[in-house]
Amino acid sequence: MYSYYGYALWVALTLFIISFLYSGHDTRGQAIIAGFGWIVFSIHWFMQPSKYIEGLDPFNAFLTFAMAIFCLCLAFSFMTVHKESLLLLTRVTTIACIFYFPFAEIPALHDALISLNTHTITDIARTVFGVRMILDDPYIYFNDHHVRLILGCTAIESMALFIGVIFGIRAPPERKVAAFLVSIPVIFALNIIRNIFVIVAYGNGWFDGWFGLGSFYVAHNILAKIGSTIALIIIAYFVLKILPELLNLIENAWSDLRSIVL
Repeated sequence: MYSYYGYALWVALTLFIISFLYSGHDTRGQAIIAGFGWIVFSIHWFMQPSKYIEGLDPFNAFLTFAMAIFCLCLAFSFMTVHKESLLLLTRVTTIACIFYFPFAEIPALHDALISLNTHTITDIARTVFGVRMILDDPYIYFNDHHVRLILGCTAIESMALFIGVIFGIRAPPERKVAAFLVSIPVIFALNIIRNIFVIVAYGNGWFDGWFGLGSFYVAHNILAKIGSTIALIIIAYFVLKILPELLNLIENAWSDLRSIVL
């Protein structure tokens, strides 16, 4: 059965696209359509924290709840007074969603992406790190332990975010290509290494007993999470160096949002 939050994603994306296509006509109408899109988008994010809490992942539970509140703040802003920076932010989000939603909601693409990552993990583990894992798609076995990747293990969310940012702002094509090269391939490669680390740590029991927790939880929900956050901050720094327009967008959007909401 198709999930309710799946419907919310597609409805939000549809409203974002209509708002994007409405550009150049009635800016007030464009802002209202975008505002409704952000309201629907917040519904999707409000439904996520419980899933992460059940999976003992408070970090992502907090992030998704904060994202839901942020969406509502943007919706309120569009419903009161529209700002160019917030419309541009919606454009960035639309492009990111167009890239992400098909993988999240179309089973064939969803499974293909997970299979690609599963095969890449086992191949890189063997050829680069000399670690032999047994692949029985969709499971990866190592030392009598097995894991199964989910969509979140592919870093598709992070890549979609950077694609939206890179191709959503106005900048020369050559700098956009440079920003793409220092972000998307790097995120994909680092995520493969992250998954290999988690599987090996879990299979070898490296962190069993740490804080009364198991190796998988410590490796996946604590150490890998910290490492991924640091890596994304560093990647974002280089993207900002290449695309200073992005920093202007962030500063203007924050200033406009704060002046409207506060």
